[in-house]
Amino acid sequence: MDHSANGCDCCERMGMNAQIKETLEACEAELVDVARRIVKSASDPFSGVIKFLQARPEGASLHGYLVTRVLLQTFGSMEEVPALIRALTSHVHEVTRKSNVISIHNEHPTAERWGTYIIKQKEKTRFEIAFEKDCLVLKNIVGLFGSEHGIEAPLEKILVRSPTQLVVTVNMGLLHPQRVLDL
Repeated sequence: MDHSANGCDCCERMGMNAQIKETLEACEAELVDVARRIVKSASDPFSGVIKFLQARPEGASLHGYLVTRVLLQTFGSMEEVPALIRALTSHVHEVTRKSNVISIHNEHPTAERWGTYIIKQKEKTRFEIAFEKDCLVLKNIVGLFGSEHGIEAPLEKILVRSPTQLVVTVNMGLLHPQRVLDL
């Protein structure tokens, strides 16, 4: 039975829905491709992921499933994603940017082992992206903690020293010890 002859527009709407779905899938594929290129072209994977998050339009939301797709297509599997990136992005619900501040909203708190270090993330994490002496730095970190040998302290700053090393500074009140970790 031809519904269009009876003035029914449901078939027309179904066609429009299919077009909208195709358009959204094409936009998603393009976003994933751009993200993958940014991450792959960076000097190290951590800087690449941070640069991609910083390149996002201000106030635009990036949903967690897109973050996961970008990581899977860039690294091949979640096991190949560097530990700090997994710690920042595991169970992510949404990522937003306002100026040079990235906010990450997770489904629930997470923890990820990074060698002997454990990175713990609250449901809401925020950090400022800056450059110091031509090095990428995450500073003014809120909601990210490091734990080693049973001692847990909030992370204060993460500096990318080289393509293979990060310098993590924790805030222990008057003390601000640093730890050099391999990426």
